[in-house]
Amino acid sequence: MSLTMAPRNLSLRIVAVAAFLLVLNGCVNLDDAAGLSKLSDEARIALPRVSNDVAGTCARQNTLFENTPSAERPPTAQAQDCKPYQEIAGHLAKDENVLADYFDALGKLASNEPMGYNATVDANVTATGANSSLSANTMAAGNDAQSILKSLADAVTRGYREKQLGQLMEQNDPAIQSLTRALKKVITVDYALLLSNEELSMDNFYKGPMASAQPNERLTLILVQRQYAHDKVAMQSRKDDIAAYSKIMDDTAALHSKLKQEATRKASIVEIAKQVRPLVLSLNAALSDIQSRSN
Repeated sequence: MSLTMAPRNLSLRIVAVAAFLLVLNGCVNLDDAAGLSKLSDEARIALPRVSNDVAGTCARQNTLFENTPSAERPPTAQAQDCKPYQEIAGHLAKDENVLADYFDALGKLASNEPMGYNATVDANVTATGANSSLSANTMAAGNDAQSILKSLADAVTRGYREKQLGQLMEQNDPAIQSLTRALKKVITVDYALLLSNEELSMDNFYKGPMASAQPNERLTLILVQRQYAHDKVAMQSRKDDIAAYSKIMDDTAALHSKLKQEATRKASIVEIAKQVRPLVLSLNAALSDIQSRSN
């Protein structure tokens, strides 16, 4: 009779064996302890899927507007200018990538792998008249990202390696905490307001014609009801993405604080892995959650 080991138990044993071997070799490697490079790769995929919709919601609202008969629109109503929102989405994607680069760099510094970062984050953000706080919060995130990026470039230039990890994290912790707060605010407050406006427009777009449908239009009504239900499900999915994004930013800030704390007291890889494991698992779950809704 053969026995199969549960995937979770097998994973835990693999991690334990790897940690034991690393301790024998006298190596403290943050990438092995926390899987920073893998987290970074997942973040580069998942986070822009949320922030890119800052522009997406503007485009969808314009579609609703353009498909509403002019007689049913307010006299002064007009389509939105989506260009500022597209620019902001681009800025947010760059900021998120800097955050991913930073954690990837922590892993590479610990393992002495080559690394290089020479990108820049534009300082200016075009103001959006409809939501001034969106522009302000995006600029705040960009300033923090630029500070982190400069620190990474300095680390490359000066040849930082494992012994400088604690110093690098100590230096960047204020910017990491500020960047994650700013990104969280953009998505959970500003983008959430855009979605709320879109949902109101969507409800108005569908409910009036559905209520006034004639008996001989029942087949058309069924199709419209199905499309409305589909759009409501998609809207709820975007709201769920906001909740996951918020958790990712909170967990990322907490992970950096914990890594900085453990590096400062020169903890072993076993202790580091033990301390950060709940946060890493939580981050993996939230990142996977976003990706699952995008597929």
